[in-house]
This record gives sequence, structure tokens and C-alpha cells, in this order.
Amino acid sequence: MKFTLSWLKDHLETTASIAQIADKLVNLGLEVESIENPAEKYKGFMVATVLEAGRHPNADRLSLCYADAGNGERIQVVCGAPNVRAGMKVAFAPVGVTIPSTGSVLKKGKIRDVESQGMFCSAIELDLGQDADGIMDLDSTLPAGTPLADALGLSDPVIDVAITPNRSDCFGIRGIARDLAASGIGSLKPITYKAIQGTASCPITVTIEDSQNCQDFQFQVIRGVQNGPSPEWIQRRLLAIGLRPISALVDVTNYLTFDLGRPLHVFDLAKVKGNLIVRSAKTGETLMALNGKGYTLEEGMVVIADDSGVISLGGIIGGMSTACLEDTVDVLIECAAFDPIRTAHTGRALSILSDARTRFERGVDINSIRPGLDAATDLILQWCGGTLSEGAVATQKNSQSPPQPVQITLTQKKLSSLSGIEIPLEEAKRYLEALDFTIISTDSTQLTVQVPTFRPDIEGPADLVEEVLRLKGYDQIPLATLPPLKSKIESVSVSSVVKRVLAARGLNEAVTWSFMEENLAQKFGEVSPSLRLTNPISVELGYMRPSILPNLIQAAIRNHDRTQETVALFEVGPQYEATQQRLVTTGLIAGSTGPRHWSQPSRPFDVYDAKAHALAVLSSLSMAESSFQIDASGPDYYHPGRKGTLKQGNRVIAHFGEIHPIILADLKGEGPFAGFEVFLDQLPPYRMKKSTLHLSPYQPVTRDFAFMGDKALTANDLVKAIRKSGAEPIAKITELNIFDLFYKGLYVLPGMKSLGIEVCFEPQMSTLTDLQIKELCDKIEYAANEKGWSLSIAFRSLDDIKVSSISDLQRQKFKDTLVEQASGIIKEVFITPHPEEDGQVTLHIQLQTPARKLNDIEEQAIEDAVKHAIKELFKKD
Repeated sequence: MKFTLSWLKDHLETTASIAQIADKLVNLGLEVESIENPAEKYKGFMVATVLEAGRHPNADRLSLCYADAGNGERIQVVCGAPNVRAGMKVAFAPVGVTIPSTGSVLKKGKIRDVESQGMFCSAIELDLGQDADGIMDLDSTLPAGTPLADALGLSDPVIDVAITPNRSDCFGIRGIARDLAASGIGSLKPITYKAIQGTASCPITVTIEDSQNCQDFQFQVIRGVQNGPSPEWIQRRLLAIGLRPISALVDVTNYLTFDLGRPLHVFDLAKVKGNLIVRSAKTGETLMALNGKGYTLEEGMVVIADDSGVISLGGIIGGMSTACLEDTVDVLIECAAFDPIRTAHTGRALSILSDARTRFERGVDINSIRPGLDAATDLILQWCGGTLSEGAVATQKNSQSPPQPVQITLTQKKLSSLSGIEIPLEEAKRYLEALDFTIISTDSTQLTVQVPTFRPDIEGPADLVEEVLRLKGYDQIPLATLPPLKSKIESVSVSSVVKRVLAARGLNEAVTWSFMEENLAQKFGEVSPSLRLTNPISVELGYMRPSILPNLIQAAIRNHDRTQETVALFEVGPQYEATQQRLVTTGLIAGSTGPRHWSQPSRPFDVYDAKAHALAVLSSLSMAESSFQIDASGPDYYHPGRKGTLKQGNRVIAHFGEIHPIILADLKGEGPFAGFEVFLDQLPPYRMKKSTLHLSPYQPVTRDFAFMGDKALTANDLVKAIRKSGAEPIAKITELNIFDLFYKGLYVLPGMKSLGIEVCFEPQMSTLTDLQIKELCDKIEYAANEKGWSLSIAFRSLDDIKVSSISDLQRQKFKDTLVEQASGIIKEVFITPHPEEDGQVTLHIQLQTPARKLNDIEEQAIEDAVKHAIKELFKKD
């Protein structure tokens, strides 16, 4: 909301400075966003007298002029304006000033070889109008050298105030002046607009179809007007607040919208076809609005229409078909009260933001209709002349009783308790009267007031207390220290913990229906009759979901259909069984582990990725891996060979696996899809533990182990055994990673598998010595041996030995010789044919000692033992 200081003083009698007014506005709750002085834009411009205006020697359409800018010097100026003449007063721009319309600095230059020491300005160059045909012809009485801003009355600060939506009365300068006057910074001037009685009868009628859309509609006709430019002072004020002057008939409506906060509209009566009706729009009706845009209307939008159709959107914008132009002679002035809700709905639907809409959707005073119409009539008669008809009021088809004035009682107790300070009721009465509240009754304990109709935001005693405090000043409330509150840390919900950890792992939370169709439900669990809905919202949503997975699978397929190849979703919510409801964390991953890249190929998500997510959920709930078991069972909707179940004893706490290919094919999904389900209500109660970060200052040590064991053994048991063995005071195992797995190959015996495991030890008391590291490794191998795993190394013979030519007796002799030669190092030896090279054999050697890595002496000892055993067996060098 912008206005100039002089405009405010039309309503407020005050000697306060601009700074004092701004400070008071802020204290009243009307935030001042900026104060601009337009005189700054015209700094350096001045009034000049044209002394001579002759023909340019080198151009027919240019004039060579000499001017006096008040300092007695003859200034040479080349001018192209056709209206320049000797003796006229002009707006002169000397070299070095900035031209407002272009933002460029004026420089001395030559035009057709003649030097120009400045510039005579037009209105458009000074941002003071649209006239570009000639230079400004100023008042002849102005002395040369007068600053242009002073000469044109532009030394008028512009104040920009942020109005909160509840203060609809302050969307007019009159309302802002009322608040300032009530605060004691000045006095409110009386309205100067005159109510003029018309002599002719009104030739037109208006009907309101629904008073809910429009409570009142008053109008008058003025004949014989002469439309032209509005007065210069009006144009300056409109330009100062960012509005473009158009014509007197249009400017009067814009001016009063800001002056009184009273929107109204002027129609060209000659263009109105028949009588007017205020009604709801019909679907498909159109309007070409004054902003030059066409709009297609919807049912429920409030319009003003004549026999030709819609001519205006009520409370928002007029139409081009009845616009007032230069040739307008007869006008119809309307002033109405449109419904705020309908106005806001229409404006948002059509994306029209107008000054009228801004005020109507916040509530315009219904009692301002007649004064607003009188003000517009007075100004039009002053500026354009004409003959006035009698005023008229629209006929309402379903008239309703006007709203009754609101009366509120404020007690001394309520005033004291809400304000926090002791304010006598008599003082509160003075403040409210200053704001035009009517005092109905008062005594020593309470007062009853009638709220003015321009304050629809006042609804109860608390609002009255706020008005009193605004005027008294919030700074009058003494500072008080609030008593300390005893705070209690609320327990964190399991759901929130799980959501955070899965979101951190790159999954997106989904919220899906708790229902699904029967055929889909049957694929993912037992469908009990008790899960059937009696009155489903859709035939496709007739059963309570036995699992969340189907919904996530369908969501992933929809994403795939829209070229989103990689999808990672989770949902924490209920799923249903015949007799119970379970809280489940369900996730689904589909696509690849990463985008295509030259340095690292991506791979499809698999069962192990789903397992990792399930384990992360359990870990976030403070469940150690040693507290549950993993087996290869699971529901039938998972792939039979790629699934698993997490259990605590006989209690199932999670499933994971790849979705069965047949189910994916039925749902038209291209797999693989991997999912997991963690049953939160089957887990022990979650207790948030306080944890302290302890960082060791000592260098961690990493060792790799290669274990061999039977195919039936599980890696999970081995990992648990290693972690358990690492509970040492000198070091703890901080990381354990399975990095390799072989079921066959050069170093894997038939029926066995080999695991590569990386273990990181973090010292706790001091840097680990070689002996301490060896002790830790010994404990890990001993724990692995207890589970059926053993360390192994393998050597391939360099000699061409035919396994088939070796008898069992020779084989045993060879083994005994090898063990004897490498006494204390080799525990067992296996001789197997090389899988790829015919005639070659592989020696698999199990070490006697659990040393992680053989030293040079041990390696040499084994190599020498192998050569000796071969020599003894085959007598070869």
C-alpha cells in the first residue's frame, strides 16, 4: 500500500515529520517497508528559459537553442522537439544527470557537428507521463534555475506500508490517517467530497439475483461528460504509487480505491445493452477484460451482465466492451459490496490480481457505498462536467437482512489479564472512541461498544484489548521474566527412527492405500473373509492389505513405465491378518545400484541389498546381529532360492528376498525386484540409548583372512564367531567385511567354499605390536575352527605329475613327507587335479598354525618341503 505524504495530509492534520509518522505506523502494527523521495530521481534537473530557438545549420528537423538555467550563462542545446520556442519554460537536464526513463548519464556531445550542452526533456523521458511528441511546457511564471522537483511538486515522499490481511480498513489512506489520528500524532480531517443530488431520472435498472454474491449495488448516471486527462496533481499522485494515468473517468476510480479504500467502476452508458443484472456466470461465458486478456468463466463466478452478456467481473475487473474512452459522453457509475469469498475464488481461478480484488476479498465496508458513490460523482463533475441523474439502488430477488452491528463487552478483569498491565476502563474508552467505536454503555467494571462496520476483524474482547494496546503502545508493557519450565524429553517413536534410517539410505517414503483388490491380495497372503470391505471406495480396493509389498511393487512399475528405471521405496504402516493388525516396515528396490559409468559397472539390486536394508532397520533399533538368526526360508511370494528370514527363537521378525518372477510377470513388471518386511510389533521395546563417541588415538590394523569350509556352512555363523572373539581389552573389531566368495576354482576343494574376510582392529590402550596382532588373529582362527572353518593356502606343483599314476600308498607317503619336512607349519595336504590344465595337480595345504600371513622363512620352508617330497616320490630333480 503506497501513498505520498501530501496525500496522507489531505486526511490528517499534523506537523509530524516523515520519520515520526513512520515510527508511529510501525508501533500501530502497520509495518513501513520503505520511504522514497522522488525528488532524488530529479536531482540536478531544473527549470530553464529558452532564450532563442533557431534552425539547426545542418538538419531541417532540429533546432539550435540557447537557454538560461538561472545562472546567467547562455547554454547551447540541440533540440528535436517540434514545440520548442523562444520564451517557453522547459525542464532542462544539464550534462552529468541521469535520465529517469533510460537510466543513462547525459554526456556532452555533438549532434550534426553542433555541440549540445544539455537536453530539454519530455514527460516520457522524465517518467512523468506518456507524452513523447514534445518537450514539457512548464508554467511561465516559474523562475529559471528552480529545481524541477520543487517546480512540479515532486518533493513528496512516498511511503510503502505492508498491510496485514485483517486490516481491510487500512487499504485506504483514510483508514491509515484514522489510526494515526487516534494515536495522537494529529487530527482526522473531515471528508471534503460533496453529496450532490441529481435532477434527472436514472434511465437504467439493476437486479441482483443472489444477495449472497452482492449485498448492495448503488449507481448513478452522468450525461454530457468530457473525458480527458485528469488534473496534473492527480496524475502525479497516481504515478508516485506506480499507477499509470489513463483518463479522468478511469483515474477517478483508481484514485478513490486508494484514497478511501472504496473500489468502484464507471461504464460507458452508450455501450451498455439494456438493463444490468448481477448474477453467477454460466460455464463457458467469456470476458475480454480491461487488461487486454480474455477469460473463460466458470459457474459461481460473480459477474455484471447486460443483454449482450458479461461486461464485468464483480469486484475484480471491468470489461473492454463498456470501457470509457476519449469519446465517452454518458457514464454509469456503480458502487457495490461483493462477497469476499466469491471474489477471492474467482481471482485465484482466473489468476487476476487487481487493486479492487485485494480490497473486496478482505472485506469492504458496506456503509461506504453511498459515500464512495458521492465522492466519485463529485470528482467527475469537477473534472468532466455533465448532468447528474438521481441515485438508484439495485433490486434484490432474494434480499436478506443486513448484518447487525457487532456489540462487544469488555470487562476490567479481561482488560487487565490480557494486557498484562493495569489500564483503566476510562482510558480504554478514549482509545476506542478515537477509532470510531461507539460506546453503548459503561460503568466501573465494564464497557460495551459497537464495532464500526469498517472493522470486520473485531470479533471479541481480545480484539478490543489489542486495539487499546496498539494505541497505548506495546512498549508500555513492563518486561517480565517467564518462569523456567521443566522439560521432559519425549521418547522417540520406532516409526520415526526407522523412517530416518531408510531415508538416509536413499529410499523414498511412500504412503499407499490400506486396501487392494482380491486377486492381488491372494498372491501375498491368506485372504480371510474378515478382510473384505462391506462398502469399498472402489471395486479395485475391496480388501484390507495382507502385505504392503504389492502396493510398492505397483508403484515401482508405474515409475518404470515413466522411464524411472531405479526405484527405492519404503512405507511404515499397518498390514492386516484375519485376527490382528501388524505394524510393518516394508521396502522395495528395483533397478540398478547406480547409473552407467565407464569406471565402474552397475548391477541389478538383489536379495543381499534387501537384506542389508532389513539389517539396517534392526540395527537402528539397537538390535545386535548376535541377537537373531538367519535362515533361507520365507513366504512364497519371494524367489524360492533368493530369500531369507530373520528370527529370534521361533519369532519371525523380518523377511527379505527377491520377488517371485511369476508374480512380477502377472503384474507386468520387469525384474528383478527385491523387498524386505520388518515386523516392528514383534521386536523388543525400543529404548533410545545414550551413546558417547570414543575415538582411539592409535592406528587401526587391518588383516585379511581366507577361510575354507563346507558348502553347508553359513557366513553369518562365521561372522558372529569372529565378532565374538574380538571382544578384547587391547583392541576391538570395528569393521568386518566379506569381500570374496568362491565355490570352485584353483584353490577350492570339491564340496567346499572359500570366504575372504577383512577385519579391522582398533587399539584401545596402545599401538598394537606384532605379537598382539598374532594373538588376535589366533583367536579369530580358533573361533572359525570351532564353527568348521579353517585357514588354507595352496601351491601348484611345477612338475608334470599325473594324478592317475599315483597310488594311494604313494599319495599318503607324499603327504607324510611334506608334513614331516615342514614340521609345525603344515597340518594337512590335499592333492587334486588341476581343473584347467591336464597333467597338472594342485596341492591344497592347511596350516598348522593360525598365522594370518606366512613370513619369508615359512614360505621358503613349505616350498622346500614340496620339492623334497616330490623328489622323494618321483625321484626327480
